[in-house]
Amino acid sequence: MIKKFLLVLSFIFICNSLYAENLNISKPDDLKNIKIGTQRGTIAEGIARNMLGKNAKDQLTTYEKATDVIQALKVGKIQGAIMDEAPAIQFYRNDPEILKILPDAMTTEQYAIGFKKGNSELLAQVNKALSEIKADGSLEKIMLKYKEDPTAAKPEDINLNKGASGGKLYLGTESVFPPYDIKVGDGYTGIDIEMCALIAQKLNRELEIIAYPFDSLFMAVNSGKVDMICAGITVNKERKMFTDFSEPYEDAKQVAVILKSDYAK
Repeated sequence: MIKKFLLVLSFIFICNSLYAENLNISKPDDLKNIKIGTQRGTIAEGIARNMLGKNAKDQLTTYEKATDVIQALKVGKIQGAIMDEAPAIQFYRNDPEILKILPDAMTTEQYAIGFKKGNSELLAQVNKALSEIKADGSLEKIMLKYKEDPTAAKPEDINLNKGASGGKLYLGTESVFPPYDIKVGDGYTGIDIEMCALIAQKLNRELEIIAYPFDSLFMAVNSGKVDMICAGITVNKERKMFTDFSEPYEDAKQVAVILKSDYAK
């Protein structure tokens, strides 16, 4: 009985070893043959479902946060991940000996701030403020700072314009999406947070930040729980059907992340 059990274990080990040796991923298209993870409700999930087709049921796992996706990859629950390029770069910088970003982008896209459908007055105000911080270089400065070091600022360093006479501007975001949205203690930092703080100052309003899982952000803004949403949100035709968007504030990409040991050099 023990001998039989050991033989079964040996067989499983050999099969797993052969599978690992044959992974050899070199391009995004190779993800069709492996288990993929994405953040729930994101463009990446849509890409994965389109890629896998009917096999998505068995090969795709979605997670609440991008950090959860990377952790699943590192412990072997999945063999590949699809996500936005900027956070992928941050995760890679933390584990360059473990992770690999495949060289070819899967899509190119643009990020924008989302609003409840028909809230044209606030949309116009934010677009005006956004144009101003683009023109004076403030937005570019913020982006460079966080892309070089996502820990470059503390929440108390960011001017939320507390006590502004224009009232509060409620922002819906997520809490773990570096370098755009990062929860630090009881506060938040990141590109989106500082950008929206500058916009709030332009509008003479106090920025109030409320975090949600990414897939709940659209419901939050359209139900009136927040005034706008900003969390590295990609604009596409499906989302534009039920959400209005500001002018884009950044060009972005979706990329594939794998374990470095599975990369076919």
